[in-house]
Amino acid sequence: MNQETIIKLIESNPLLYRFVIATVLILVSFPLGWLFKKVVHTFRTKIFSRTNTDLDERLSEVLEKRAKSIVFAILALYALWEVQMVNAEKSVAVERFIKIVDAFIYIYAAVVAISVVIGLIRVLIDYVLEESAKSQRQDTKQLMTIAPLARNLISVLVILIAAAIVMEHFDINVGSLLVSLGVGSLAVALAAQDTIANIIAGVIIAIDQPFRVGDRIQLPNGTLADVQVIGLRSTRILDFDNNYLVVPNSELVKSTLVNFAYPTHKVRVLVPFTLPFGTDTEKVREIAVQLMKSHRFVVNDPPPALQAMRITELGIEMRLACFVEDFVQRFDTEIELREQLHRALTEQGIQLAVPRRMVTVEKASELSVRNATETNGTQKN
Repeated sequence: MNQETIIKLIESNPLLYRFVIATVLILVSFPLGWLFKKVVHTFRTKIFSRTNTDLDERLSEVLEKRAKSIVFAILALYALWEVQMVNAEKSVAVERFIKIVDAFIYIYAAVVAISVVIGLIRVLIDYVLEESAKSQRQDTKQLMTIAPLARNLISVLVILIAAAIVMEHFDINVGSLLVSLGVGSLAVALAAQDTIANIIAGVIIAIDQPFRVGDRIQLPNGTLADVQVIGLRSTRILDFDNNYLVVPNSELVKSTLVNFAYPTHKVRVLVPFTLPFGTDTEKVREIAVQLMKSHRFVVNDPPPALQAMRITELGIEMRLACFVEDFVQRFDTEIELREQLHRALTEQGIQLAVPRRMVTVEKASELSVRNATETNGTQKN
């Protein structure tokens, strides 16, 4: 069979002719995808890089990463449309093959479209976040708290819309599907009530903002940690041991938390200690206040002070009380003030109160006599 015979055979069979065109389109999509990626890269590096904003660069970067997939999806859909345009009678096997190919191509195109749209939306959200932070129109922490939630909600919305479009393409009535699932939705809601509660709590946290990304909070169990990410289902925090804790949002909403970053980052530092009776407290106050005023983190508003809290059996319970500008400085300040105070008091000959125990040592003979006397007295009674 020569070349002319093959061409005539293809031209005489419309379905075969369309299949050949579809195959050519699929094969051509690979070099065209590479070419499209190079064109987008050239625009991004040569033209968009010279503009006053980097938004166009970021958007083009999203397209560049998915350039080959975009071209392949478009040409594959067009090739499928070419095959489906044939009015000639098709065998059952051909019909089934076309339906299978149609399902794969349409789902692939939907996935590519979802990926591109979500990528572009996330770039826009990040751009708005950064521009707002630069212009200081809004609190950066507030934007960092809302942005992840907005990304997740928009991503879910885009996926749901795409799923509805795909189901309509396959003649699946979304309304009828929702009605048919109405009976089972109660069981699903009961099974997923914890997840739903966490999602609702995540929205409440984003709106009410009892804490934000970057804040230091104290959990009901006493754990101190910094908020890293506020998600739809859970909040991720990092404690002082560098452990990553994942806490369900519903637990945080129901709990009483301490937020050290709100309303300001300024926080109080307390260093308790006890002086024995008879100590010159005025001299200790002079030393302590001078230490706090000279410390690198301690601020003068409000002024640092030495406070006498109570009198105990050991002596006078005192404490250093001062403020630091940021909560992240609190731990280091406590340690340094404790060490410096102990060193300064020792140099001045001032001792701290410590518990004392009196131990009486008796000879073995005296102990035997005393035990015998106590025994005889017990027997007489």
